[in-house]
Amino acid sequence: MSFAALVVVALLQPGAPGDKAAKPAPKKAAAREVKTEPPPAGKIDGPGPLDEPRKVAEAYLNALAGKGGDESRDLLLGGATLTARDFNIPNWRIASRDEARVEERSIFGAMKAMWMLDKVGAEALNMVVVQEDDSLTLTQEQAAKMLAPTREAAVKFQDDFPLFSYVARVDRDVFWHPENPWRKEAKKLGKEGNYRLEMHRFMVEEREQGKQTRLWPLRVLRIKSAKHDSGWKVLPASDWDPNY
Repeated sequence: MSFAALVVVALLQPGAPGDKAAKPAPKKAAAREVKTEPPPAGKIDGPGPLDEPRKVAEAYLNALAGKGGDESRDLLLGGATLTARDFNIPNWRIASRDEARVEERSIFGAMKAMWMLDKVGAEALNMVVVQEDDSLTLTQEQAAKMLAPTREAAVKFQDDFPLFSYVARVDRDVFWHPENPWRKEAKKLGKEGNYRLEMHRFMVEEREQGKQTRLWPLRVLRIKSAKHDSGWKVLPASDWDPNY
């Protein structure tokens, strides 16, 4: 029988009706969770200084609002996809921005940490590949134990390379996608020396008549090494979810 990549995992809830009372498990130290926020930075009210990151952000936002050249959509890291070219907003205002986040670390170390996370994640996936039409039943404890190495590798990646891992979207499903534009960009850095990554996060306010005001983040970044300079780019959202 052939093997299928699709796996049905049923998590059994402890203490189901009719079960005998289980002995309370000994308390364990809480597992560290993967962070969803970037490294801390100060906040600036309004759009701040008219620097290159702000110019890129405003050019891109104007393109989305139909007030600027459509070529500014290509400021997206990796280029604009078909979905990105169809995305529009009614208006925009930069309500605030964060102070610059800058990280200088080893290229080899960052790429190795990302590769290790890929490896551990692949091993966890291989553990749950079952025969077609079969299902795998795990308790919550078994599932947590199986996924723990992946979570630990992701947390270590964040500890050692907080900004690099954030831009790689280690906290999101898109991290694992082969078309994640950060993966392609990182490969251009070479293998030796350090990278310098700078990111500016702008909080964009969008108003539409009859609808609630929406506030969402726009991230402008630049990464440089001795071999490569990305220039200022906009980190793309996932499926055009601004909260990505």
